[in-house]
Amino acid sequence: MKTNIELISIGSELLSGRTLNSHAQTLGAALVKIGLRLSRDTTIPDEIETIQSAVREALERVDVAVVSGGLGPTSDDITRDALAGLLNRRIVMSQPGMDALRKRYAERGRAVSPAAERQALILEGAETLVNSAGAAPGERLELPGNKMLFILPGPPDEFAAVLADHIIPWLKGQFKDAVALEVRVLTTQGIGESDIVTRLEAANFQPLNVTIGFYPGGGKVEIRLSASRAHIAALETAALELRGLLGDSLN
Repeated sequence: MKTNIELISIGSELLSGRTLNSHAQTLGAALVKIGLRLSRDTTIPDEIETIQSAVREALERVDVAVVSGGLGPTSDDITRDALAGLLNRRIVMSQPGMDALRKRYAERGRAVSPAAERQALILEGAETLVNSAGAAPGERLELPGNKMLFILPGPPDEFAAVLADHIIPWLKGQFKDAVALEVRVLTTQGIGESDIVTRLEAANFQPLNVTIGFYPGGGKVEIRLSASRAHIAALETAALELRGLLGDSLN
């Protein structure tokens, strides 16, 4: 089974340039390793109507949507409120989330204030995904039509922790027939991307059942060849042919 997954990153600071948004890179790389793909990445501000419309539209397109950000204790952390209104769910206290929060604060010699307790709130019916790197837990919420909504904290280390601890294992179990692509990487140096393309076009390098991508940067060009395991022979042949065409420029 193949599925597309969408990411919605919430946070006005992500759009102002104040904070680097690395969520798509983290999620995309994790999905590729298990044979799934991130089909869209949307970044939006902390606005209730914008959050609701973005999530509604994502769930119309895909079966799995991932939302990140806006789960903290401050007044601009409104993701729960927006989603509660969209999905007609109450906001309730998560006991596993509260237990983890109290333990985390106790280990640091801190008391859990009423404001801090808000981080343990989740949507009614959601499964708590305990956050091993922070205070606010993630959530997994099953919706009608076999739709799945994941809600993750925004800080990059917390996003990555909930993803690795909970979401990737769930996806691997749900999509057992998904197979990661086989990839071969060649790196050139001293030759520009346009010159590489000129060489390949002159040689009519168009391997069947193999996808080719070019990623220039730092004076080098990384060329990635990918194919399903059913076409690994074509992949190896393409990599060998590419080495022959670019051998004098390979790093």
